[in-house]
Amino acid sequence: MTRHRGNRRAAWCVAALLSLSAGLARAEPSADQAAAAEALFREGRELVAQGKLAEACPKFAASQRLDPGYGTQWNLADCLERLGRTASAWAAFREAADMASRAGQADREAKATRRAADLEQRLERLAVAVSAPADGLVVRRNGAVLDAGAWGAPLPVDPGKHRIEATAPGKKPFSVEAQTAGPGKVVTVAIPPLEDAPAAAGASAAAPPQPGGPPAPAAPLRPAAGGDDGGASTRRTLAFVAGGVGVAGVVTGSIFGLIAGARWNRAQDEHCRTETLCDDRGVALVDDAKSAATLSNIGFVVGGVGLAAGVALFVTSLGDAQPAAARIVVTPAVGANGGGLGLHGRF
Repeated sequence: MTRHRGNRRAAWCVAALLSLSAGLARAEPSADQAAAAEALFREGRELVAQGKLAEACPKFAASQRLDPGYGTQWNLADCLERLGRTASAWAAFREAADMASRAGQADREAKATRRAADLEQRLERLAVAVSAPADGLVVRRNGAVLDAGAWGAPLPVDPGKHRIEATAPGKKPFSVEAQTAGPGKVVTVAIPPLEDAPAAAGASAAAPPQPGGPPAPAAPLRPAAGGDDGGASTRRTLAFVAGGVGVAGVVTGSIFGLIAGARWNRAQDEHCRTETLCDDRGVALVDDAKSAATLSNIGFVVGGVGLAAGVALFVTSLGDAQPAAARIVVTPAVGANGGGLGLHGRF
């Protein structure tokens, strides 16, 4: 029983390391992604200057997905507002304000909050009312599933037509197209009780076998799981997984450290007169460098824990064959522009 509890605790730790490592990998774009994001941002700005807003907004949105930043989010929100997509612009300005708040940039937060507040007065809203929901009912607005918690709520939508669909198992689907009514107005779409669908043909084919028919095939027998050998095997598997997480953490920390250094150097070389006197782009690059340095440090710590856990699990999986004494020491080294890791062991 003690061995099994130890295996479960080890599995939980490995799962937590995997989750954190995956989160770190998504937190910072690669060099290729950052370059693509910059190119898309510049293309969006050029299209705005040419008055091609319908083409510019998707460029900003794509750039933001690759390398999120306040400046790109602001330009996306402004483009959407000028295009007449008030609800989308309102949500984008609110996201920009939230980004500025998290970065401690009060002026930018206030600026984005004002734009969102101005748009809120002009929002058009659409409510989808469901009076008699069928079992398994799914409601979609413009193809996207509308959560049951949002049924009946007057939600902001962009001006224009919106398609509402309702489906449920064994029921005929319902769909309707709704047109918004103007700034400050709410349009309500009522979903009626869905009608029963015609019985599916060939249902008798699924009837249960009649008495006297051939017996159902017996389920295949499986050998019982082993005792100590199974536990050792589990620990070895977890050891390799934890070791992989450790390597991923070290690689992630190294990448973030390189990114932090590159962005800091770019800020100082191109946008800052001194370390503390920078233009807006320099401030953004310095903030990005600090964020990347923090993630670099976290990556190295996660890597050290993963490698230590992997070695410990592997050694304990050896049973009687394990060395009489085993020891591993992880020494993370962190700094302003990145981190490092020292790993020492004795077996």
